[in-house]
Amino acid sequence: MTTTTQNNRLLSIDLARGLAVFFMIAVHTLELFANEEVKTSVFGQIIEFLGGPPAAPVFMTLMGFSFIYSRKSDLKPKLWRGFNIFLSGYILNILRGVIPFTLATNLNMDIVKSLPLDKLNTYTILTTIDILQFAGIALMIMALIQEFKINKYVILLSAFVISMVSPFLWGLHLNMPVIDQILELFWGDQPIGFSFIGNKIAFPVFPWLAFPLMGMFLGEIMKNSTNQNTTFKYFGVCGILVLLTGVAISYFDYEYHFNDYYHSRQGAMLFMCGFVAFWLYLNKLVIDITPTNKFFDLLFKWSKGVTNIYFVQWIIIIWSIAFFGINQSSFVTVILLIITFTLISHFTDNFIIYIGNKEKNKIDKLRE
Repeated sequence: MTTTTQNNRLLSIDLARGLAVFFMIAVHTLELFANEEVKTSVFGQIIEFLGGPPAAPVFMTLMGFSFIYSRKSDLKPKLWRGFNIFLSGYILNILRGVIPFTLATNLNMDIVKSLPLDKLNTYTILTTIDILQFAGIALMIMALIQEFKINKYVILLSAFVISMVSPFLWGLHLNMPVIDQILELFWGDQPIGFSFIGNKIAFPVFPWLAFPLMGMFLGEIMKNSTNQNTTFKYFGVCGILVLLTGVAISYFDYEYHFNDYYHSRQGAMLFMCGFVAFWLYLNKLVIDITPTNKFFDLLFKWSKGVTNIYFVQWIIIIWSIAFFGINQSSFVTVILLIITFTLISHFTDNFIIYIGNKEKNKIDKLRE
């Protein structure tokens, strides 16, 4: 394995993740602020797509892929990291949801009148299940899979089975409050159907665990590959075949399979899994044929700061509702907001990194 091949592989993964960061900010901005005309325009549809398969599914798949390359070998720190990310999801719920909702309610702001208060309250907002809660659980599951040395083909089969059986589990509960709260994390389904809040359980473990498991499989294949260029081609070919299978399955009942993004059924899951594998191949091609440039450097930086950026962009987007309202902005305003939120997220991530490095240097000096 040459250095160039190794670097290209790593850079192609960073490129895919960096693009996903931008798509994420763009689609969140569109869904929250764009008026109906902008949403249904060609621009809106493109942003919606880019914020779909190339965003969260790519994040989650690459989380599994990168997990295989992690230098941490002990189970305990891996479990602890997963638990911390899980808890951070609720901290984010407080910062972007509970606090602004409470303030807006107590101040009798007009924006509150547009909210579905029969479905939204402080408790609902606090216990919303988003990608951080799911990512934390997924990391702990992957740590256990690695600890028990589960065969990569068993992992892939598990991803497939999860994709197929998840729709039969959604909404299953035992009428036991504490237990049902836990089960919500795994297969909850509580539609809200309001603007950017489609479902209280945005990222249930079933079916979303299929993506990091697929990532683990791809990571194992790549790690043991003697010709990674060929392996990436296999990713592309297999991705297209799985994608087309998903399209074929969904053809006669599109509404069933593409139920909602967060509760995608069998055909949609196969489509997105296939798309992700093919997308990774495309990113590898782009890296191979494109010289290093400032834009790629920026995307690589975003790839490394994805958690910080995810936190920041949600907080500034939600708090901006007080100024721009919900789904009232024109095409030009949405474009400007996407650029503004991206810049703020970028510079805030830089500041967090700067502070972190400064503290690290202080600790290193004290140890000398």
